[in-house]
Formats: sequence, C-alpha cells, structure tokens
Amino acid sequence: MNGLRAPWLGAWEAPWELGRGRRWGDAPWALAAIAQGWMLGGREGRWPRASWRAGKGRGPWVEELTGAWTARPDPAWVSLLRHGSAAIPAERRGKREDELRAWCWQALLEGDGSPWMSLGTVLLDRPTRERWVALLGAVEEDGTLCLPPFLEPLVPAPLRGLPPGWWETLLGSMDAEGRLLPTGTPPGALPWTELLAQGPTPFLPLVLPELPPALLSLQGTKWLHGVPGLGFAVAPLLRAWGRGLGACSAALEALLPPSLALGDLPGSPGVEILAGTQPPDGSLPGGWTAPVQGDLAGEAVAQAPEPCGDPALDRLRMRWPGSAPAPQAPGYPAWGASAHPCADPFHWMAEGILAYRAQGIERALRAFTWAHAHFLRLGSSFWAERAAANAAQAALFWGDLPGLARWRALRGPQPSPHRELEELTLLAVRDEWPQALPLLRKLISEYPQLGHPWYILAQRGLDLGRRDWVQEALPHLADDGARRLFEAYLEGFPTAPPSGLVPEQALIWRYHRALGASSECEAFWDLWKECPNQPLRLDSGLSLLEELPSQRSAARLLELQVLVDRMESPRHQERLRALWPEVSSQEPEDPIGLLEEALARRPFPTWLVWGPPERPRLLGSGAMAPEGALSHLHRQGSLPPFEAQGRLWWGFPLVWEGGVVGHALAALDPEAPPDPCADLRRLAPWLALVHPAPQAAPPLEGGALLADGSEPMASLLRELNRVAPSELSLLILGPTGSGKELAAREIHRLSGRPGQLVPVNCSALAESLLESELFGHVKGAFTGADHERRGAIESADKGTLFLDEVADLSPRLQSLFLRVLQEREVRRVGSDRAIHVDVRFLAATHRSLEELAASGAFRRDLLYRLQGSTLRLPSLGQRRHEFPYLIPRLIAQITQEAKAPFPEVAPGLAQALSRLPWPGNFRELRHALERALLRCGSGPLKPEHFPELQAPILRNRTWEQATREFQRQFLLDTLRQHRFQVSEAALSLGITRPALYVAAKRMGLDLVSEREKWEGGPEAL
Repeated sequence: MNGLRAPWLGAWEAPWELGRGRRWGDAPWALAAIAQGWMLGGREGRWPRASWRAGKGRGPWVEELTGAWTARPDPAWVSLLRHGSAAIPAERRGKREDELRAWCWQALLEGDGSPWMSLGTVLLDRPTRERWVALLGAVEEDGTLCLPPFLEPLVPAPLRGLPPGWWETLLGSMDAEGRLLPTGTPPGALPWTELLAQGPTPFLPLVLPELPPALLSLQGTKWLHGVPGLGFAVAPLLRAWGRGLGACSAALEALLPPSLALGDLPGSPGVEILAGTQPPDGSLPGGWTAPVQGDLAGEAVAQAPEPCGDPALDRLRMRWPGSAPAPQAPGYPAWGASAHPCADPFHWMAEGILAYRAQGIERALRAFTWAHAHFLRLGSSFWAERAAANAAQAALFWGDLPGLARWRALRGPQPSPHRELEELTLLAVRDEWPQALPLLRKLISEYPQLGHPWYILAQRGLDLGRRDWVQEALPHLADDGARRLFEAYLEGFPTAPPSGLVPEQALIWRYHRALGASSECEAFWDLWKECPNQPLRLDSGLSLLEELPSQRSAARLLELQVLVDRMESPRHQERLRALWPEVSSQEPEDPIGLLEEALARRPFPTWLVWGPPERPRLLGSGAMAPEGALSHLHRQGSLPPFEAQGRLWWGFPLVWEGGVVGHALAALDPEAPPDPCADLRRLAPWLALVHPAPQAAPPLEGGALLADGSEPMASLLRELNRVAPSELSLLILGPTGSGKELAAREIHRLSGRPGQLVPVNCSALAESLLESELFGHVKGAFTGADHERRGAIESADKGTLFLDEVADLSPRLQSLFLRVLQEREVRRVGSDRAIHVDVRFLAATHRSLEELAASGAFRRDLLYRLQGSTLRLPSLGQRRHEFPYLIPRLIAQITQEAKAPFPEVAPGLAQALSRLPWPGNFRELRHALERALLRCGSGPLKPEHFPELQAPILRNRTWEQATREFQRQFLLDTLRQHRFQVSEAALSLGITRPALYVAAKRMGLDLVSEREKWEGGPEAL
C-alpha cells in the first residue's frame, strides 16, 4: 500500500469538494477519514499512525504518514472523529448516537473497520457515493483502482484494472461537470475528422459495449482496452480531447442499473411494500399476492410461494414458512455476513431471521440493526418499526438491556397484555422480583390463557424452592419441554436432561443437578458456554458460584463480568462484586532490594509502578506487562481484570497511611480461585520508603495562581498572559472558591498599570452602602455623611477595579455602572460634577450571566461591556491530577505566612486528598490544610489529621438502595451474633431457614465467605 496515490494523499487535486460534513465529529468526515485509513492498511488489520487535517468542504486528508502501524486505530484519532476532540475518551458514546453507529465505533476501536465501510450506504445516497469515487478513489502502483467497500459496488470489478495511468486521469483531470480536461497537443496519427464527426457520444460512457465505426481502426492499439464482460474503454487522453466524461456520477450511473442493493428506491411493487400498503393488482408474481397482503396486514402466512428471481422479493419471502435462503445475487453478500455495503433492508431482515433461528443472537441483532437503518433511509417507518421489534427481541436474549430500552422506544408502545408481559420479563431479567411478582400475579389473574406468565411463575418457584408455585403453574404450560423440566424438579431431577429440550431448559436442568452433585458441574459449564440466552447464562452462572465457592475461578468471574457490563444491571453487579475477594491493605516495612525479592517469589508476572506521572518508575518480574497497561494504570489508578497475552491481569493501587504510594499489575491464574494479591498489598510501606515525596518546602513561584503546567490551567494561563496587557474589560467566571480574586491580582500584576488593584465584593453590602463604596459621596449627601469620601472607582484610577460577584448588582447600580464603563466618568453620591477616571475593569461571578440576562435580572448591554474577554476558572475537581504539585505549595504558603517550619508530609497524602469532592474548591482545601497543620503540631502531616478523609464520602443513593444496604448489614450482624448458626439466626428474625438463604442471595451475601472471615477473627473482617 506504500505506492498508493490519491487526492487525499496529495498526489493530485480533487475535482470537487466533499459536500458533506463541516467539522470533526460529523459522521461523513469520520467516514471519509476511516475509509482512507482502511485503504492504507486497515483492511489487513494494519492501521496507519498518521496525522490528518481537514478543511471545510474539502473534508479530511492525510497530512503525514509516520510509517508506524498498529492492530487498532489510535484512540486519540478515533476520539477526534467521534467527538470532535481528542481529549474526550474514545469509548464514550455520543449523545445522539443510535445503536448502529455505537456498534460501528466499538468495532473500530477493536480494529475492525468493516462496519464503518458498510455504514457508508446508510449515510450517503447513491449519487453522493458516485461523487465520492473521485474524492476517495486511490490508485495502486500497477494502476488498479482501490476503493473503500461502500464505493466498490459502483465500479464493476473488471473495470478497476485499467492500464497504468488511466485511473489517475479519470479521477483527477475533471472539471466541475465531470468532463475530462485535455492536456498537451492532441495525439497525432488519429482519424480526428471521423472521431469528432461522431460527436462526444463515443467518449461519454466509461465502457462502450460495442465500438462505433470511428473507433474500429484503433483495435489492438494503446488507445483501447478490452474490459472482460463489459466492452471497451477508451484511453483517457483520447477521451479528454473528445470532451468525454471521467469518473463522475453521470458516467458511473450508466454502468449499473438501479438496484435496491445499491440504495436506489424500487419501483412497483417494492415501493408499495416499503410503505406498508397493498401493491397494485398484477404487479406481483403469480402466487405472491396473498402472502404479501397477509404479511403487510400482520397476519401469519401459511406457506411461502416459489422464488420469483427478484432478489428483494425472494428475501422478503424468507419471513414466511417453508422458505429456503434466497440464492446469491450481484451486490448481495453471502449468508452469514455481519457487515456489507448491501443497502437492501429485506436482505438484512432475512439475515437476522436466519441468524436468530441458528441461535446466533449477536449476528441477528447486528442484521436487524442494518435493516432498521436502511428502512429509515428509504422512508419506510412501517418496516423500520418491525425491524426495531426484532432487534428488541434479539437485544433481550443478547443481554443488552440498555440497547433493548432504546429499541423499545424506536418500536413504539405495545398493546396490553404484550406491554405488561415485556415489563415482567425485564424485571425478571434484572432480578427485581419485589416489583415483578405483583405484576406476574396480575397477569395470571387477568390473562390466565397466556402461557408465559405461568412459565415465569414456575421458574421462580423452582429458584425459591416453592413447590406449590410449580404445581400451580404446571396445568397451564403447553410446551412439552417446559412440562418435563418442572415435573423433573418435583421429582428431584433424578436423571440427566433428555434430548429434545431447548438449550435454556437443558441449562436449568443441569444447574439444579449441579447443586446436588459436584460431579455434574462440568456438564453444566459445557451447556452454559453454548446457551444463547445471555441473561439466563448470567443468572445461572452467578447463582452456581454463589452456592458452590469451589467452582469460582478468575476466568469464570471475568466471563460473568462481560455479561454484567453489557446488561448494566446494578443488582447483578452487586452480586458479582461479592464473589471477588475483598482485599485489605496491610503495612509492614523495607526498600528496593526487598521489593525485588518479593516480586521474584511470585509465580506469575508482576509489575510495580510509582512516582510522578511524567517520570514513572517501574519494577517487575516475569514477562513484560501488556502494552500501555502500566501507563494506563498509573494514570487511572486501577484496572479491572482483563485478558491479554493469554493471561488474566489485574491492576490496583497500593495504599499506605491512607494514601496511594504506587500501583501493582499482577497476572492471575485463570483456572484458580481469584487471588486477592494480599502479598502485593503488604509491599505498600516498602514502596512508601522509595516513593519520591517532597519533604522540604518547595519554592513558591511569583504568580498568584498555582499550576503545574498541565491542562486545563495551561490554556487558562496562556489566555491570561494574552489579555492582561490590554485595556479590555474582563469577565472572570468560575465556581465559588476557585481563585477568581487571585486571577484578578495576577492580571493586574501583568498589566503594568501603575495604580492599585481595588477589589469590591458586590454581595457583601446593601445597595445604598455599595453605591457609596463604588462612587464615593460628598459631605451631607445622606445622614451620616459628615465628610467627603472617594469611591472605589476613583481609588482605582490608573489601576484596576475588581468587582467580585457582579451578578448581585441591583438594576439601578447596573445602570449607573454601565455609564461609568461608557463615559469613563464617575459622579459621587450627592454631586453633579463628573470626574474622569482611567480604570481597567475586571468582574467575576459564579453565576451564569447569560441566564440572568435572558430572565431580565442583568442588563445585557452591561454584560456585553464587561465581557470584552472572558476567563473560565476550572473547579478543583477538574484539577485532581495536580494535587501532588498543589498540596506541598499550599502548605508552604500557609507555613510561610504563619512563620512555622514546613512539616514532613506522609507519602500519598496528596492522592488521598484528591479523592474528596471539595465543593468549596481552593478556599475549602486551604482551610482544611490550616486545621490539619494545627493538629499535627511538630510531627509529620498524615491523613489522620484530616477528619474529611475519615468521614464516609457521600454517595447518591436511592431509597431502595439505602434500604437494601441496611437490610444487608442487619442480616450480617444477626448471623455474626449467632455464630453463623443459620437456624438460630432465622428464628431470631422470625423467618424460616430457606427464607434466610433467599434473603442472603437477594442481598448479595456469600454466607460461606462471610463465615470464613468471621472465623478468621477481627483482622479478617
């Protein structure tokens, strides 16, 4: 691919603009850039590391190729394409992203760009794609045309192999109408009289099926090229002098007739079928009228007719009983493809049905997603809702509950009782039985003829050991497999599951046999891996590991974590979290040599990282850590279990004296029980001895604002230095305590104005007093004015006036102050003499002046005067990464002012403080440091001197979550009180023993693990 030539590589100028997208973050620009990366190597799994540029209209192009290649695209590049900014995490979903685009981005991050190459037919109509051939088309060293997949169907494959140099001319030598521009002298020794007598017609098509008489004499020369199966192509140089067309829409559309697979709207009867209306009489093949009418009316079709040869109709036919997969057709992918530029939505509906029947639930979900997108593109809301309904069903079985909610919204409301049935299923899948059971009973009472509620009742009875519920439901179950399952439960599952059961029923059967005999566990896990019902896999796998701790392994817990993350179910997340071992931080002592010995004793690779983010230090043993894992761990603070290099890895912080002194990345045995890595936790105090913590007072910079040079303060300081010397009024915005007055002092210091900075707090004084404070007064102006007084505005002459909380100015003072800004004159209260002033005006507020102006509470003309320029100070929460820099300097400021010695600071203190919310920003943090310095006296400053670190951090919890946590702790305390004698604990609570087990399971309590910790004494707890 190194010899690729294209306009977006600078080989020639594009003949016209992109015409779609206006900035990074727009889908068409992303599509164009990804297509370029695809052709440069992405299709082989080698994504180029390059710098892209873009211009309005022109779109993206490659500015520089570094020569480096990676299996996955650069996440910063993906962030730029997805969000318009490389600073936003690439994994974050956009606010307006539908299911299709979210999946395409996810696949791209994993190195698969094929979904994006298929998305081109959704985003762009056929004429636009034909225009893009000249913009994105590239030519390989041998002259072959290279196109991204969504453009490939527009140019027949035989035509892409023209002689060297031809495609460069066809793509890059066109005018705005697509006609080729002649260059040089017309080629001699050609019958120009005969050629031009034919007019431009022989030179318009890209391929001539038959040669006109004027071109017969050119056979066998360099001016003609035979295109297998299509005809003849005329050399571009000759075409240009005949004013023929290049690779433009007019020439390309003549190569292939309109087709639904290419994205064209169909004629009758396809257009009526898409609209959900009955086709005209006689427009359908024989035997097709009744099935089509029944399908459009929502009725069951008894039998499919014979195939008719129309690709779209034959794929519509696959919805009906007795139909086989339609034969392969031009422009259509082979069955089983998850991504392809085919734009026929009926193909994707048929692909989804085939995949769903074959238990390929994820592939079915992707196919229904393509169908929905193409139905919307064609304006068919009728079929789009059907595709959304199919996708919702697939999302449920795939365990994608957030996606299911979005598909339900696209599908529209369901009538009763289907709406209630769906809600019941969702509650059951989320393990929210307190809400599900009343709805279940209501459905059974009002719709006893429905089988699904009875099945759920029987299954819940089986889970809880309620034989009466199973016996109640059995007479209402029509499915033979379900009846055999629940009858076997009543008999104690005496045999293995018989053949003929669906995978879900066989898995439930195996689960209950595994509870009774550990020898059955392997059979359960074999079925578990193959079951297509993902919510059932999650619940049954969790339940078995809760009941049988010996079955727990890191690999199984990691598989369950994937399912939990997809479902985003808090209840299952809580249950799974309880299965991972709880790790407590221990604190012994020693330096680097002991760290190396401890790491060398571990059987699996282990790495430690510590120190400042810009200069981290590493120490490890065994194989190298996965690429980027240590830097990510050091930056983010933790890494959940993940698989790489054939191993499971887990990254976590090492804590000493309440602060993080480093991080450990450990490989785990996937087949062994999860390792809490307690030995690594005990390395924390050793690491604290080598952790570079400043013990001497750091130097204090001259500026009032402290910053380590990183974002977001770096941009703010650059802007501050830029605007400080100007005379413009300046508005400083930021939350309370973020340092707005400090910013004003820094601006005044850098402005060079000889006068002083005069601050006025507009919220601290009543209106009458504030007027006098600002404008001054003459003697006798009001009661108590016994002498003349200069106001703050006059005092700031030749200097700077800083109005803090300017939003609190009354309407009258706003009017008076606006006149001062306009005229640069001030009148004292009680005087009619104007005094000219030379003042730079700064204002600050933590409130939104735009909102106040919109509501009429703040004059908009005053707002425009004040915001000659605007500075926005970040909150302390946005500067958590700066705490290792800020904390010692704030301590140095405080001790310098108090004339006290700089104390020794415990390692990790800054990181510990950074985890607190600090809603009062710098003001609150400084006061906390002052109080802590008083408590520590002459000793080292430790986390224990900060009550804020000892108090639990407030969390946003619902009433239900708080109630469940209280119940969980109450049950745990009762069990400990009764020495984990379950019968005694149940008796004291007034419930049965089975009910206590059910309650413990619902609350995520692992009784075996909790008892082991209780028996281990207080240290284990």
